[in-house]
Amino acid sequence: MKGNCLIVQSGGPTAVINNSMVGIIDEILHSAFTGKILGAAGGIHGLLKESFLRLDNLSDTDRYRLRWTPGAALGTLRYKLTSVDYKLIIKTLQKNDIRYFFYIGGNGSMNVAKGINEFAKAVGYELFVIGIPKSIDNDLLGIDHSPGYGSAAKFLATSVLDVKMDMASYTENNRVTIIETMGRHTGWLAGACSLAEGPADDDTQLLIYIPEIAFGLEDCLSKVVRAYNENRNTVLVVSEGIRRQNGELVYEKNLGYDALGRSRLGGVSLHLEEIVKEQTGIDTRSIDSSIWQRSSIMLASKTDVNEAYEIGRVAWQYAIDGYTGVMISMKRIAHNDDYQISYGTVLLEEMAGQERYVPKEWYNVKENTMTTEFKEYVCPIIQGELLIPMENGLPVYKRVI
Repeated sequence: MKGNCLIVQSGGPTAVINNSMVGIIDEILHSAFTGKILGAAGGIHGLLKESFLRLDNLSDTDRYRLRWTPGAALGTLRYKLTSVDYKLIIKTLQKNDIRYFFYIGGNGSMNVAKGINEFAKAVGYELFVIGIPKSIDNDLLGIDHSPGYGSAAKFLATSVLDVKMDMASYTENNRVTIIETMGRHTGWLAGACSLAEGPADDDTQLLIYIPEIAFGLEDCLSKVVRAYNENRNTVLVVSEGIRRQNGELVYEKNLGYDALGRSRLGGVSLHLEEIVKEQTGIDTRSIDSSIWQRSSIMLASKTDVNEAYEIGRVAWQYAIDGYTGVMISMKRIAHNDDYQISYGTVLLEEMAGQERYVPKEWYNVKENTMTTEFKEYVCPIIQGELLIPMENGLPVYKRVI
């Protein structure tokens, strides 16, 4: 096992992303590897600027605290690489004798890992490139579910339950609350809120709208009014990317573009709040779950935490076995009470840059909610609670940069 190892975090952070990094480090420290374990400070920025940190010097306590720290402890950056950038990266890796390269991220990041693997091969540089999945959107192909999704799903479903209890506190003046989740093209996050559904005679109606299914405004308003007349509240959960029948976004404001050239989404909940108020007169408020849905470690899923860590451990094992140009995957081999996962790999060239959508058959169009099959898919991955290290009543976090 010659050379050194480099870990890079990329894309949007999650509550459990640091677990994968610690999993890699822990597994290496228990192996015969004698090289350096490095981390790129600031994600792709550190890779381009040759700004590396020593991670093998982290104490047991530091690594333990990192497991319960949300956000990307190494730092992250969204940046669209050019061919010139790729060539510079390969030269930097060669200069530092990096032979094991772990890239933690989502769809865009897997594209980058694929590119680095291809450029290294083109110049004949022996480099073992392993993609480590993370995505609260749960839109990665080749994996049962993405690390980070289970915790975000648990946070959102719990938040909807909390909102329902708050709304039920009022004996008069039934109202509407609209909750916006992330999800540019996919509705996995919004769909997870279906776990907060009550019985059919619940005093709060829960309606869910996802990008995969066209949004019908008139039908939505009629259901809101009907619930109001039945002396019931309504919670609408909407993905930020919901679309009309013609494929256009329900709401698109000029919020600019991100570093990858994608238009910034947001504001559909406020837009719908104004419409519901104007057309029904019902007291309505909107909530944008924003970055809370991806940054809450206090409501993280223990299953999600453990799987993110295990993926890191498994990644090192595949790397030293000579695998390259792959992403670590998970396959569900048992369901519900007997939930089990096995780990494997999927070629980056087969999944990078593609998205996995919520199956349309998992959505109940008539009731605007998710089917039993969807709930059975999500429920096992939100299981388990954490005991977070606390000090003076607040969680104790650890940064690397």
